[in-house]
Amino acid sequence: MVMNKYNKAFERQSNSGVIWFVFFLSLILVCSSALGVVYAVNESRHMLNELQTLENQRNDLQVEWGQLLLEQSSLVSQGRVEDIAIAELGMKIPEMENMVMVRP
Repeated sequence: MVMNKYNKAFERQSNSGVIWFVFFLSLILVCSSALGVVYAVNESRHMLNELQTLENQRNDLQVEWGQLLLEQSSLVSQGRVEDIAIAELGMKIPEMENMVMVRP
């Protein structure tokens, strides 16, 4: 009977150690999981911020591209080239008797 008491006390102590081990292990796992969630949320916020910055940059570049296309079309138009040739270079449209037709 005395041995039985010691065995029960020993079992309680060993069970108590296992319970504490499981408790601390669970605590460490929960804390590391919480830190992982915090890190993932922080990274996703940074990535979202970078995505919005890149989208704004893309939109600005698209606007600039459209403006450049309009400028190019206005600079290359035949009427503008003719106007500049007449105004700045003093060119004129030749008379019919001054034109020479070349046949292949």
